[in-house]
Amino acid sequence: MTGCRTAASGPAATAAGPAAPPAGWARRLGGYCLRHRGDLLAAFTGAVVAAVATAVLPLVLRHVVDAVAGGTGGPLGWWIALLAGLGLIRFAAGYTRRYRAGRLSLGVQYDLRGDAFAALLRLGGAQQDDLRTGQVVSRSISDITLIQTLLQFLPNMTGNALMFLVSLVFMALLSPLLTVVALVVGPLLWLIALRSRKDLFPANWHAQQEAAEVASTVEAAVTGVRVVKGFGQEQRELAALEGKARRLFSSRLRVVRYTSRYTPALQAVPALGQVAVLALGGWLALHGRISLGTFLAFTSYLGSFVTPVRQVATLLTVWQQARAGTERVLEVIDEAPVIADAPGAVDLPAGPPALSWQDVTFGYGGGHEPLLRGFTLDVAPGETVALIGPAGSGKSTAAALLPRFYDVASGAVKVAGTDVRDLRLDSLRGAVGYVFEESLLLSDTVRANIGYGDPDVSEERITRAARIARADEFVEGLPQGYDTVVGEQGLTLSGGQRQRVALARALLGDPAVLVLDDATSAIDARVESEIHEGLRTATRRPTTLIVAHRRSTLELADRIAVLDGGRVVDTGTMDELRSRSALFRSLLSAADVTEPEGAGTDAPAGGPAEYVPAAEDDTAPPAVTAGLWRRTGTDAEQRSDDADLKAAQAMALSAATAGRGRGGPGAGVLGAAPPTAELLDGLARMPLPDADPEVPADRTRAADPHFGLRALIRPFRLPLLLGLLLVAADAVAQIAVPILVRHGVDHGVARHSGTVLLVAAGAAAAVVGTDWVVGIAQARTTGRTGERLLYSLRVKTYAQLQRLGLDYYERELGGRIMTRMTTDVDALSNFLQTGLITAVVSLLTVLGVLVTLLVIDAGLAVVLLCVLPLLVGGTALFRRHSVPAYHEARERISAVNACLQENVTAIRVTQAFRREDRNARDFAALAWAFRDSRLRAQRYIATFFPFVELLGVLSTAAVLAVGAGQVRSGALTAGTLIAFLLYVDLFFSPIQQLSQVFDGYQQAVVGLGRLRTLMRTPTGTPAAASPLPVAALRGEIAFEQVSFGYAGGGGQEVLHGVSLRIAPGETVALVGATGAGKSTVMKLIARFYDPTSGAVLVDGHDLRDLDLAAFRARLGVVPQEAHLFSGTVRDAIAYGRPAASDAEVEAAARAVGAHDMVAALPLGYLQPVGERGRNLSAGQRQLLALARAELVDPDILLLDEATASLDLATESRVAAATEALTRRRTTLVVAHRLTTAARADRVVVIDRGTVVETGPHTALLAAHGPYRRLWDAFRQTGAAATVDQLAPAAAPPADPTTDHLVNGRAR
Repeated sequence: MTGCRTAASGPAATAAGPAAPPAGWARRLGGYCLRHRGDLLAAFTGAVVAAVATAVLPLVLRHVVDAVAGGTGGPLGWWIALLAGLGLIRFAAGYTRRYRAGRLSLGVQYDLRGDAFAALLRLGGAQQDDLRTGQVVSRSISDITLIQTLLQFLPNMTGNALMFLVSLVFMALLSPLLTVVALVVGPLLWLIALRSRKDLFPANWHAQQEAAEVASTVEAAVTGVRVVKGFGQEQRELAALEGKARRLFSSRLRVVRYTSRYTPALQAVPALGQVAVLALGGWLALHGRISLGTFLAFTSYLGSFVTPVRQVATLLTVWQQARAGTERVLEVIDEAPVIADAPGAVDLPAGPPALSWQDVTFGYGGGHEPLLRGFTLDVAPGETVALIGPAGSGKSTAAALLPRFYDVASGAVKVAGTDVRDLRLDSLRGAVGYVFEESLLLSDTVRANIGYGDPDVSEERITRAARIARADEFVEGLPQGYDTVVGEQGLTLSGGQRQRVALARALLGDPAVLVLDDATSAIDARVESEIHEGLRTATRRPTTLIVAHRRSTLELADRIAVLDGGRVVDTGTMDELRSRSALFRSLLSAADVTEPEGAGTDAPAGGPAEYVPAAEDDTAPPAVTAGLWRRTGTDAEQRSDDADLKAAQAMALSAATAGRGRGGPGAGVLGAAPPTAELLDGLARMPLPDADPEVPADRTRAADPHFGLRALIRPFRLPLLLGLLLVAADAVAQIAVPILVRHGVDHGVARHSGTVLLVAAGAAAAVVGTDWVVGIAQARTTGRTGERLLYSLRVKTYAQLQRLGLDYYERELGGRIMTRMTTDVDALSNFLQTGLITAVVSLLTVLGVLVTLLVIDAGLAVVLLCVLPLLVGGTALFRRHSVPAYHEARERISAVNACLQENVTAIRVTQAFRREDRNARDFAALAWAFRDSRLRAQRYIATFFPFVELLGVLSTAAVLAVGAGQVRSGALTAGTLIAFLLYVDLFFSPIQQLSQVFDGYQQAVVGLGRLRTLMRTPTGTPAAASPLPVAALRGEIAFEQVSFGYAGGGGQEVLHGVSLRIAPGETVALVGATGAGKSTVMKLIARFYDPTSGAVLVDGHDLRDLDLAAFRARLGVVPQEAHLFSGTVRDAIAYGRPAASDAEVEAAARAVGAHDMVAALPLGYLQPVGERGRNLSAGQRQLLALARAELVDPDILLLDEATASLDLATESRVAAATEALTRRRTTLVVAHRLTTAARADRVVVIDRGTVVETGPHTALLAAHGPYRRLWDAFRQTGAAATVDQLAPAAAPPADPTTDHLVNGRAR
């Protein structure tokens, strides 16, 4: 999907980078806002108009109250009509502000996403090597969402600031003395906000970093799920996530601690101002210096400051989070590409060009030995040259320099006589068809994958390219043919099928230069020969560079270049090199296997003796090579949690060493945002608390098919109840202040009693002070409880992901899974942290006010209750339209996130096929579709909540109209009327606050629903009710009439009634054409899937009856794709046994022949491998994957094309080193090379999901069946027909009851 499937069209994302040096984050964000001047102007204009209207309202109230209290008989109808008119103006302005602010924030979010996406696609090879996908996804999801939230707040806060200033002017005109009280409130609020900034920003920055680390852990486990499950490491991954979630919990708890210092203070200061107005204003009114109307106006003004201040408290947190988020996003956008067109760059001439590497020196990272040293090679136009050499000799690196994925340190790479640095990238890469060693496909149709470089290509060209690549043979057999959707990274296809599609993709554009980087390692020799024959008969013969290991591939080249130590040490034809190059002969040594009639097929010729581990390795005490284990003090620093300063430095260092493009501390800016000196000082002042979430592990790890919000919060009901009691106390305090004001007016001012007035003021001050303390306790209680709940949610959902089988991961895109753990959890987090408390306070306040009004004057309260039917009806209508809009928006953002993650994974493929602009447009269309759906929800919000505000003003007008008459008739006191007017505002203000909460509430509801779906998804490999324990395995395997089909295969079976028995300790090679079902057999043995029918037995037990984790712990799995997790070489080898000693790790590497390769790395066993092992070649990764499997000392070893990327000499050495080891375990090998199959005890030939022949190598040769025909052709030409030529009708399945036991080889 990196040609992301678009849902709607919209403006394309610009690929232009920043033109000027980066300015401050706020100025940069302002620049993005100015791209939407209309929305910016309308939003702020609406905010200003609404603010002015709000500031004028108390003046109208003052006039009416003074007229009523003074007994003047003037008509009040016009004033009440003016009040209603101001309400209508505020409604229109409020709609404009909310809708335009929402559109502005979504527009800026869209722009930031597009710019970050385009910046990622521009990154050079070294910068791509630095990328940590989880960090990038976190920035593009969570950080950009925080920025959107800030921009939605800003117009409202600007309006509130203006209302504050306008109100001060009106207050000064009414009473300069009372205005001084408000002027004291302002500076106090400012000082508190200024102080909070110094603490909250570092705390929030660190919390966001920790959240990104959690996201990285999830992303790594999702992409490496086959390795995790293959080694039974689900619990280890879960423990790692728990550790990072605990650290995030501690970091968030520190944010809660500092927030609890400032938020209650920000709320208490305006309330204390109200108390001062009651005391001073009441005294002035008592002495006739001001009227009761002026007193009411001042009280209303200060009361109107409370809601904005509560929003300021929220804004402070959002502002600091958005600042950290903006800086992190801008860091991605500002990362300038290191590979770009030079001034005056020219186009490449037409036709197959000459290629030249002239004395090239190149290395990955800084401070390490170069990989290529004086590399020199010339390739004539139209010539096919193959590169061969040991693993890590620089073959793939030399190829990667050709399309300029990297620039050389010295020397030059030339195409058609021109230095590639002087060619336009688009022209250069357009002439190169590149097939990578990892055949990365996209989650789209086969047709879209083949046409990736030219999406508008005709059907005829698609089928022609597929035919040349021999992909048409299997594509036409797929359920929907070329319209069949392959899974993420194409993993629903076999390795050979993926390679054929990738080759067709490269051939589609009829390239002038063709680079095949080990592109046919998973394709059998006959198909490979046909592919190259098809290339020769194509319209033009491209200049071709082949990275090869197999003799059959080398024989297709005009010339062969032998590499060693980063240099070309010899070139020539196959015969020339065999006659004069000892290195070349050693690299091909594995091809010289025993003749069919020989009896020594079990012991093929090996490489030079010095490459085989000495005998003493098996008997000598474990030891390490000291020079390959040189640790620095950095490791200790990274493990130290004594100070946050060290934690921040460790994160920066870990990011720096995560890729091969950078090598020193402080590098790797895309790995983690670099901490500034100011930020580090702030963190040093605030040590990270050693906090324990106090959540039982068994509860969070357990399956929860009845998951829901009630089940989630049930374990936290007591602290939640305490928090709600504190929230209720806060609401009571807010309601109590107007009651005390009424008492002070009626019994103090009206009756000229200064004592009553002072008592009322003192009581109000005590209430505010108590509420301040309650606020601190409430913030800490609810904050800690919320974080505990979120810790539980993160672990619970991740534990569920570990339980789910591969079927879930193949039908769900990684980006969508990441959305569950980021966007959905974040939405729930934000609501629980800020929205829930506001909502509870608001609801309790509304209910409390209603009860209080009924107690004070039931008749007047009925006037207010008349608007409730309108409020209820409007709410129901709003929910009916808004909820579907939120659900649609959440689905759209999932598609955006999935597209982003897939693009980050496939940047190099995108660049190779010049898809940057097209992918940016496709991504922009998805982002625009999300913007549109989200904007529909925003329109409903912008209508509903101003409507609620309008009802509030109309209710005030109605209360004034009725209450004024009652005051004049003596049925109501002035104090009661004033209290009623204050309560009307207090009734509707909380409902207005819900406008900010409801948005988060809807997103939280949608997120919770999606998490509920995840938690209730059944696993494809369910645990037995009473699983049988597994301590050790003998290794006997039996397939009993097994049939199987993948869930996304349209009901088509891959295996049909397979019956097969494998004895303990036997080595069996599975041979068959691409897509025959060999890898599927391996997956069923590892119980990645359960058979559709039949049973797979191990040691006589159905796999479905065994303890799955314990069973997999006895397996050693080397999959087709040698996926490695981030960390060092040592970490990669020890993945299945993290507690293994250094000596055991080195011994495992020696056992499989990987030690010499590791010794050649700059840091030996402590060399960082990078994300997914990208710092190493495919051959190096396969060696480490073999060592990883060896270290766990498995009872059953599954090698799925485990040596396909190794040169033949290395494969031979690996085979010689491991042969003795395989004798003590059952081993299954998926073999495309017949040399591999010849070494096995038995060969099983599979064709189209059926076993067609089985037996030892010598017996099958003597049987003159399909395997013998394949072998004869191999011995004659090295590239002849294979099982692809077989048909079940010509070679019916062998009788499974005689396949092995007849041969008498059972041990």
